[in-house]
Amino acid sequence: MAARREVAVAATERARKVRRRGRLALQGLPWMVAGMGILTGRVALAQSAVELRYLFYNEADGRTQVKSPTLLLHHELSEALGQIDLLLAHDSVSGASPTGGYPTLSVTTTTSASGNRTTNAAGKIPMVQYMDERNAEGFTWGRRIGAHLPSVDISHSVEKDYTSQGFGLSDAWTMAQGRGTLHYGLSLANDTVAPVTSTLRLPKKTRGYALGWTWILGAEDLIDFSASRMNLSGYLDEPYLIVTVGNLTQGEHRPDTRVRDAFLVKHAHYFEWDGALKTSYRYYTDDWGIKAHTLDFTYDQHLDEGWILTPRLRAYSQRAASFYGARFDAAQPFMSADYRLSAFSSLLLGCAVAVDLKPGLTLSLGASYQLQSGRDQVTPLKTAGSGSLPAIYAGPATSAADVNATTVTLGLKWKY
Repeated sequence: MAARREVAVAATERARKVRRRGRLALQGLPWMVAGMGILTGRVALAQSAVELRYLFYNEADGRTQVKSPTLLLHHELSEALGQIDLLLAHDSVSGASPTGGYPTLSVTTTTSASGNRTTNAAGKIPMVQYMDERNAEGFTWGRRIGAHLPSVDISHSVEKDYTSQGFGLSDAWTMAQGRGTLHYGLSLANDTVAPVTSTLRLPKKTRGYALGWTWILGAEDLIDFSASRMNLSGYLDEPYLIVTVGNLTQGEHRPDTRVRDAFLVKHAHYFEWDGALKTSYRYYTDDWGIKAHTLDFTYDQHLDEGWILTPRLRAYSQRAASFYGARFDAAQPFMSADYRLSAFSSLLLGCAVAVDLKPGLTLSLGASYQLQSGRDQVTPLKTAGSGSLPAIYAGPATSAADVNATTVTLGLKWKY
């Protein structure tokens, strides 16, 4: 049945988009294998497609806003030549972002690296206005060879202060009369950070590895286990963020290496009423001290006349990095006040609908709302203190991680 095929494809997809770094909430890994591979599903369907997507992301209180049109092309060449995938994306980012500064009970003015000035109200998290644009291209080629489906990924993205070049190899090896698939891969990325505040060009390298196993439990169930490791080295600081040390501020500093591990379990179940429930749990840990848990539920319900309704619920929780702090009494070897390294939790509620306008042409519309709350609540500073005099705090507690965000997606897909 159509819904059963949908479960098989959706349950075995891997996240292979290149989303360079997590300046926003739109983080991702460099073309890592996290499931059985989207190409495997495409071989089963054996159909070419082109898709236009538009994403709008908006944080409350005038914070980050992202507009991102994307073109995706999947083309089946032939059994001998294989298949190709092409991705073209443009991200336009604007709004205000926390500087890492400590909130005070006085009105402050912050100037960004590009000269934008932001006035921060008393007791509020210091913010700065910024604008940026990013262009990204990705190309994938894959070809089935017996029980194997190897693929090659090449990626490139550019923004005014960051350039990324990536390369990846992966394979999906089907065995046990088609019931099991071993999937594995590696990715390499060589990036260059070029802060607009200097003439420096600072290198950053990422090496990623992934291994997983997908098993068909029965006619209605699939399960997938996968693990990945990313080794980062080079310049890992955020060049525009500051930390407060005593009465002064200075640029943050992080270790120049990072090892990130993730373990993922996914399960998909098909219901006889033409519905499918996809459940996943992800555990993340790194040597910076961060540990995170993600629980995700997505349900696809096929309705009459080509309609699919997809509600979604995702819960996330993370522990802070060992060198994170909203304020430091004395300088430390490593210090960061980046709220993305703090302890926080979030809950995302979303729903999407897709409809077949005519055979081969599908329109989709989705929206989600994320509530995020920081667990590092701090009290604004009234008097910084000096010498033997202690600092004085007053006012309601706040956190830079307290932010709610809305995401809207629109897509048009043509199968040919």
